[in-house]
Amino acid sequence: MSDISQLENLIQLGHYAEARTRAQDLLHNGADLRVKQLYALSLSKSGVPEAAQEYLETIIRDHPDDPETMGILGSIYKELFKKNQSSKYAILARDTYDKNFQLTKSYYTGINAASMSVLAGQSRRGKEIAQEVLSVLKDPENDFWEAATQAEAYLLLKERPKAVEAYLHARKLAVTDWGKINSVYNQLWLLKHYLPVPNEVIKAFSPPVVVAFVGHMIDHPNRSHKRFPPEIETNVKIALLNALRTLNAKIGYCSLACGGDILFAEAMEEVGGELNLFLPFKQSDFIDVSVRFAGEHWVERFTRLVNKYPVTYLTQEAYEGHADLFLLQTSIIFGLSVLRSLGNHEEPTLISVLSERDRKRKMGGTRDTVALWPFQKNHVTVNPDVFLNDAPEITPEQPLPLQPVSDRPVLYFVCCDFSSDNKLNTALLSEMETSSLPPVVLDMREDYMVAGFKTLFSAIEFCEVVSKTLTKPFQKTVTVRISMHVGPLRINAGETKQKLSGDAIEIVERLHKLALPGSIHATGIVAAILALEGKKYTFDYVDTLPVPGNAKALDVFKVHKHHVVAS
Repeated sequence: MSDISQLENLIQLGHYAEARTRAQDLLHNGADLRVKQLYALSLSKSGVPEAAQEYLETIIRDHPDDPETMGILGSIYKELFKKNQSSKYAILARDTYDKNFQLTKSYYTGINAASMSVLAGQSRRGKEIAQEVLSVLKDPENDFWEAATQAEAYLLLKERPKAVEAYLHARKLAVTDWGKINSVYNQLWLLKHYLPVPNEVIKAFSPPVVVAFVGHMIDHPNRSHKRFPPEIETNVKIALLNALRTLNAKIGYCSLACGGDILFAEAMEEVGGELNLFLPFKQSDFIDVSVRFAGEHWVERFTRLVNKYPVTYLTQEAYEGHADLFLLQTSIIFGLSVLRSLGNHEEPTLISVLSERDRKRKMGGTRDTVALWPFQKNHVTVNPDVFLNDAPEITPEQPLPLQPVSDRPVLYFVCCDFSSDNKLNTALLSEMETSSLPPVVLDMREDYMVAGFKTLFSAIEFCEVVSKTLTKPFQKTVTVRISMHVGPLRINAGETKQKLSGDAIEIVERLHKLALPGSIHATGIVAAILALEGKKYTFDYVDTLPVPGNAKALDVFKVHKHHVVAS
């Protein structure tokens, strides 16, 4: 495969950061126009359309009539418009798309020129271009993108009946391709702020409801009273199916313990939904701790599901009794459902299998984790109590004994470059030593450091310290890279500074190689936990990071905290 084919393939697969770094290497050795185009495109999709704009505008001066360059530049201006809502970018996008359309008669750039005209307040020109676009379509009856383009053109022309008919036809062609459906929905969401969009069209393309799940396991054979005995399994499964169908839920996030988790996964499978599975540590340990006690038939069901669907592991390391991994897993399942819904401008729903009697107790595993859910109004509970013939009153359980301090705690890791100015590095280390939330562990490498913190709050605070300390006077953006990940780490008692190693360290260092200067990059599981903080943070999808042993790569996001310079 040629270098250009590799770059195109990486971008098509969503590996934007990797495509960007490969394109950079090719550009150092001199490269043709196509590599420059792909570099700019990957730069924009990596979350920095401003840099992509600056780069590609210099290229187009030498190639003013190249249609591919103009098409990519138009998409960059459109991203900047969506990001800043500035009419300046709407006009730049419209003019660039329009020039491309006049040269190529491509319906893609044509419909974008028409839409951006309307968004720029020039609806007459938008209608003129939309009419031209209709004349170049070849097969809107059978081609989804042509059908969607035809529908949008009719919408811009304010031909409501034709627009509705064309949109509903495009929806039929999409079937269950959520990528196509979400693409149209996001365009409709943008357009409805500027012109009337029929409700039936919005409803037809509304993305599927995203659901997270937590719930009780099947009762352990030694359990003193019934809560979720095997004989009510069928009842719970039917209740879960009814909940999914009522919600029209098609995207689910869960773990795979015996009982509620596996029943939810099987129910999601039955309704034809997308299933995202998570395990907190290595598979064999999880089976021993959370599956096998209920019987080998549960192990068989577990095995079938992990062989069919991709699984994300928080760590491939052993369990060793570190219960904090379960709480971390719940936060990640909740947070990733929130992140997924943010892209659809919606809120996710939590489904739980939770005994009502457990709610009345002062302590309880599932009860406590449900409290982490940020959208309490979006919560559907399946109560196993209603399926029990005998439901004895439960006396409050005694508090669990305090757990000893773990030698392998879950830590939040920050990897950051050193500055080229040693005085700034000295100032940063001084800030760390006097901080109210110092790192638990610190590893100083040749040109970067890795610090581990007990809480996400202290890790984010450290990112702010890095941003402020390593920013030279009058400089608008941080010139160092900052990367974040979370996971367990074995630490040496009494040692703050030590050589760090393990799964979590390997991942944050691999992520750091993809990060752009002047930004905070985080793995999806860190971004997920930040997403539970409401609207304090915004996220730009950047890439995926393959992880050894994980069937599913980790998503990577560029993180922005409001009122903090982390461009």
